[in-house]
Amino acid sequence: MSKQAVFAIAAVCCAVAGALWYHYCQQGSNGPVSSVTMQMDTVVEQKLYGKNAKEAVREIKNRLKDFENKFSMYVQGSDVYKINESAGKGFVPVSADVYSLIERSKEFSQKTEGAFDITIAPLTQLWGITSQHPKVPDGTQVQQAKTFVDYNSILLENGQVMLAKEGQSLDLGAVAKGESCNIVRQVAEEYGITKGYVSIGGNLVVLPQTPQGKKTYYFAVRDPQGGAADSLGMLTMNGKTMATTGGYERFFEENGKRYHHVLDPATGYPAENGLLSVSVISEDGALADFLSTALFIMGKEKLPDYMDREDFSVIAVDTQNNVYISKGLKGNFIPNAQTSYHYIWGAEE
Repeated sequence: MSKQAVFAIAAVCCAVAGALWYHYCQQGSNGPVSSVTMQMDTVVEQKLYGKNAKEAVREIKNRLKDFENKFSMYVQGSDVYKINESAGKGFVPVSADVYSLIERSKEFSQKTEGAFDITIAPLTQLWGITSQHPKVPDGTQVQQAKTFVDYNSILLENGQVMLAKEGQSLDLGAVAKGESCNIVRQVAEEYGITKGYVSIGGNLVVLPQTPQGKKTYYFAVRDPQGGAADSLGMLTMNGKTMATTGGYERFFEENGKRYHHVLDPATGYPAENGLLSVSVISEDGALADFLSTALFIMGKEKLPDYMDREDFSVIAVDTQNNVYISKGLKGNFIPNAQTSYHYIWGAEE
């Protein structure tokens, strides 16, 4: 039996060394101001330009810390921690931003008929895939944990939240990093920063303008079957956020089989619906994060319904070496001609 937990940072071409926990530097009066920190259980890399860039970098760091202290299920005393502790017992008053994101997450669940569900926590805790001791639970345990997964049990009332059944719990991990990208954009606007980018794990927010002397930023979209430096192609996405979900990001192996961290609420097991990775690009970070997870779980059959939308674009890789790219990304995405993938603009040829 072998077990291996792998943590990968996806999406950006400038990879951050895993041993680098904190780094901060400023290159001249015009920037960029760069920072690398470990927050929200992932690497946060910032590179901002402008006279207020140093202050903005610090403020983003502070707000992400505040965000984690309210939204993390693992931070004792957070709003989500309190909701989970009070499951089946009573309503918990929460901050307006926590209430809003939980309300929106429930709406996301309704739109995907439960493929996305923030009450997934009993299953994620059972598997422990992102912990130090992941394991494959037996079928009885999985079925028991599934009985607690039901987004309809999230009760919302006048700024208070309650889970209807004792034993239920929330995990906002599939939407929180995307929402944190919206926080980054808000801070940048407050400080008058229009140039730069911030990477939060598998989520990347790029500000609208490019630094002087650069036509645009290009970011690598990771090849889910390659190493950290291998890409599907290069993407420009000024003013947008990209969220990526894939089975290569966090996983362990047991008895020769790989188990990744994206669990399907319908089965209680890691999703296996014909896709290797899904990237969603949108101005709305929470939407991009939610959709990348939901589409990965719903699978290849649902791609045609989501490929050509006005408010987001998709890059998805299936198990047959096909890469599906929303037609709206033409001119912004350059496929890597060195790969063996078949690139398809739209969900179908």
